[in-house]
Amino acid sequence: MAKGRLLFLVCAACFLLTGCWDRKDPEDRAFIITIGVDTAEAGYHFTFAPANMEEEEGEPYTVEAATLAEAVVQADCRSSRKTDLGQLKTVILGKGVLEEERRLTHFLGELEHNQIVSEQVMLLATEGQAADCVNAVLEEDSQTGLFLWDFYKNTAKEVAVTKSLDLDTFLTEWQEQNGAAVLPRIAVEGEKLRLGGGIGIANGQMYGLDEKQEQGYLFLLGEADGALLEGTYQGEKVPVEIRKSDVHYDFVQRADGIGCRVTLPLEGILQGGMEAEENLENLFETIIKQEIENTIGIAKAAGTDLFGILPRLYRQAPRLMQGQERDTLWENMTVEIQPQVKLRDIGAKKTGFIQ
Repeated sequence: MAKGRLLFLVCAACFLLTGCWDRKDPEDRAFIITIGVDTAEAGYHFTFAPANMEEEEGEPYTVEAATLAEAVVQADCRSSRKTDLGQLKTVILGKGVLEEERRLTHFLGELEHNQIVSEQVMLLATEGQAADCVNAVLEEDSQTGLFLWDFYKNTAKEVAVTKSLDLDTFLTEWQEQNGAAVLPRIAVEGEKLRLGGGIGIANGQMYGLDEKQEQGYLFLLGEADGALLEGTYQGEKVPVEIRKSDVHYDFVQRADGIGCRVTLPLEGILQGGMEAEENLENLFETIIKQEIENTIGIAKAAGTDLFGILPRLYRQAPRLMQGQERDTLWENMTVEIQPQVKLRDIGAKKTGFIQ
């Protein structure tokens, strides 16, 4: 009798251990790391880049479909491995999608409501084809496919020529800024990737920001730590690295519109061997002021706030916005840039070679 009970318990335990019998093993899944999204006659042209599994390199594959969900179903019908978006790290949006507001809105809404895709998935934009960027990413990193993820996690914050932007943050900014936002830019030059700069989008239009203009945008966000600036002083090139950056916005009513004063407390390190002095601080205040004004000029020419200044006005002084149209408010706004730079030199020389 005791033996019978023992046999029953062993058998029951075996059945319990097979509770995941219908789940697929990792080798039966294609874990997608990056998706490129372009336009196509069917709606979208998706380029899927799977992670490498063991010795097998992940080969990109493409699907044309009206939705991402349909694209996944089509991909599953053509492969023995199930397409899995649970590990998705990066989505690259191509020029065609960025310039069609309806398609962009639809795709972003699908990402937002997809229960498998993380809200921390990183968004990038390109002025070309997203498919070309995905292929270049795999050329850069044939081992893991995580090149972009690693760059924005480990490097982007240190160089201040671009920024990381996840889906959740982008959707918040996009809503606050009435359909305008800036995405980090990716490009293919030859067969190599170029990371840096940004792409502003608003009303189905794209506005390219080079690395310096993107740096100006980072100053406006108070996120310019790591920015490298170069000035000429007494005939010598002088580099400065920004170590600490902050930003404060103040708004006042003026006769001709709203006045916005942007104050930027900044600390920098002289890299060229010169000693810190007031004239150098004034020089770099002028350089930063011009750089930021150049960046704001892009939004002024576009006729829309790309950089999130109006949401700050709404939070700080909503009464100043009452009864005014958003675009008119931006058009008549005067933005005054006031950098406050404090420099220090790099310290004692390591040797006595240079006198």
